[in-house]
Amino acid sequence: MVETCGQHIKRRRTETQPLKLSRAERWNVVDEEDVFMDILSRVSVKSIWSLKTLSKHWHGSISTTYFCKLQLAHSRKNPSFIVCPTLETSMKLYSMDSRSFELSTLNTIDPSERSHGVSLYMISSFNGLICCVNVIFDEDVESKFFDLQIWICNPCTGETLLLPQGRPSFECEPCVGVAYSSDTSDYRIFRIFCTGKKIPEERESVEGYYVREGYAYECEMFSSSTGSWKNIGLVPCVPMDCGLRPYKTGHICVGGKVYWLVSLDEPGKILSVNLEGRFKVINLPEYKANQKGEDKITEATHLINLKGSLALLVLHPGYMDIWVLKDDGETYSWVPVPLLKVRIRIKDDELVLTVTSLKNKIICVTETHWHIYNVDTGKWKKIRGPRTGFGYPAVFPFTESILPCNGGVKL
Repeated sequence: MVETCGQHIKRRRTETQPLKLSRAERWNVVDEEDVFMDILSRVSVKSIWSLKTLSKHWHGSISTTYFCKLQLAHSRKNPSFIVCPTLETSMKLYSMDSRSFELSTLNTIDPSERSHGVSLYMISSFNGLICCVNVIFDEDVESKFFDLQIWICNPCTGETLLLPQGRPSFECEPCVGVAYSSDTSDYRIFRIFCTGKKIPEERESVEGYYVREGYAYECEMFSSSTGSWKNIGLVPCVPMDCGLRPYKTGHICVGGKVYWLVSLDEPGKILSVNLEGRFKVINLPEYKANQKGEDKITEATHLINLKGSLALLVLHPGYMDIWVLKDDGETYSWVPVPLLKVRIRIKDDELVLTVTSLKNKIICVTETHWHIYNVDTGKWKKIRGPRTGFGYPAVFPFTESILPCNGGVKL
């Protein structure tokens, strides 16, 4: 039986200073501690953080694994969005209410160890933490290798963690993806890079290898539980470039698996990898052969998490398709969402910069507006964005937490 926070505190007290109380009185202390911790876990992270400095007792209580998970469990019941409207040297973050869609200032992340003069870009949000990347400025202009600094940050507490550097990538920036699950103490970062080593021609056609211009691509995996990178070998394909996002960071994590779009050309592909580092290539849904090109997979195709399942959002002129992936581990299929041919309230001259989702809402971000679609009701809502507009915006579902950037491994 796992002891509660109150039981843990009582045991520590009695070990150091035995209480001269009756058994009933001691259990009353435990009950009071549990009630206090439950109440405290429901207040804002800013308020919780300020209490850590009031006493050693409160600092110790708030820093336990039990309390961190309790606070996160309550926070998940009322998720919001975390927004970075523009790509700037100092990353200004905002919290957006999931009902009113009103923005409020959250924090500014500007770590001193960041490579000089470059901008941070948010690529993922999980368990109250975010992952950000920035290019490493190399003074050697003749160098053919590129790399990224990868950061884990807690926007509510302001804590930042710079991950160890991986292996540099030859003539291209690494592709990065973040995997996480319900286990708050462990997350994985995947970075796909070009080795810079030529592959013999006789091996280029071997299945399971991805080779571009004679060079192979491999993947490294970082685990928060070990704090180090591990090479997990060659990759079967490489995520595609997206001109609307800096770096090759367009991915999504659903059910502990990372998914990247690889190609939109028929038959179209998705690359996935699970927490154990096993890769899988998934074909995109097939449209009818007699359909026009604009009615098939378009350049405005996005991966989203739709109510806990991987979904493909395909934007067409005037309408959209939504496909949900059904995967039992051995076979998979794409199932169209019943609301097909949904009319889009986005004008043809509006460019969709990024897409995110939360529960039954899909949010398309253009240069000036939020376009929110409710999957259950089939209704659209249009809201004006920041006055300054959007420039390489990053928007993700978010829950406040007090977890440390290592995921709470050493709590």
